[in-house]
Amino acid sequence: MTRDQAVTAVEPSQEEGKRRLSNWDQSPWHIPLLLLALIMLFPFVWMLLSSFKTTKEIVSIPPTWLPHDFTTVGYQQIFTRLPLARNFLNSVIVCTVTTLIACFTASIAGFVFAKYQFRGKEFFFYCLIATMMVPIAVLVLPLYSLFTTLNLQNTYVALILPLAISGFGIFLLRQFMEGIPDEMMAAARIDGASEWTIYRRIALPLNLSPLAGVAVFTFLTNWNQFYWPLVIITKPEMRMLTQAVAMTAVQLGPRYDTLIAGAVVSVIPIVILFALAMRQVVESVTFSGGR
Repeated sequence: MTRDQAVTAVEPSQEEGKRRLSNWDQSPWHIPLLLLALIMLFPFVWMLLSSFKTTKEIVSIPPTWLPHDFTTVGYQQIFTRLPLARNFLNSVIVCTVTTLIACFTASIAGFVFAKYQFRGKEFFFYCLIATMMVPIAVLVLPLYSLFTTLNLQNTYVALILPLAISGFGIFLLRQFMEGIPDEMMAAARIDGASEWTIYRRIALPLNLSPLAGVAVFTFLTNWNQFYWPLVIITKPEMRMLTQAVAMTAVQLGPRYDTLIAGAVVSVIPIVILFALAMRQVVESVTFSGGR
């Protein structure tokens, strides 16, 4: 073996040793992080197990971990008393359309704030960011007055429009789009590309990962909305799934088995969505401040 071959053989082993040493140094953090993950997972596991308990066992002291009397009465109540297919479809329609509009407006606004200079740019951007600090409860009364005046109560429009623009999405896309080289856009303009073509052919393909993160966050936020749909929707057939489950549990009285079973039915779609898109969400949060 020549000297160069020996050096080449040694270098990968040294790199592997450094990597193992680095992993060993970080291993003490794994145990507390694993414990934290288990603590955060505990409510979901308890909810799933409690959905197969009776109301009496759910509120019993001391609490039980596994159901003593396994029952599916809660699920039977949910599926028989609710137009579950219609409520689920309402949630899917509202969340999907809202997410598409939010992704389009966030990508357009993020592109403009990142790559164009105009008077009042920073002022308008900070105004959009400030909307992230305004809770929906503050806006309920003026929104309700507006949509009832326009006769849009009990409509999809009333459920979609108030949440169709995401300040978080605009901020996130702006951070990423600032990383697009100006030289690339200048070269596209020289080749005769319009601003719309630059946005569609350059900006969007380079930012699909953060755009997917915005889509997931927006979808989850809208799926979990309860306060605004509760105010603007009065017809049972127009209720979203979370609202319908809560209203049914209230009508049945203190039926915690029904309420928890409905919570499980409501949370399963978003758990599946988050599991499928977890990589995009992590990348969006990790790199949003580094561009």
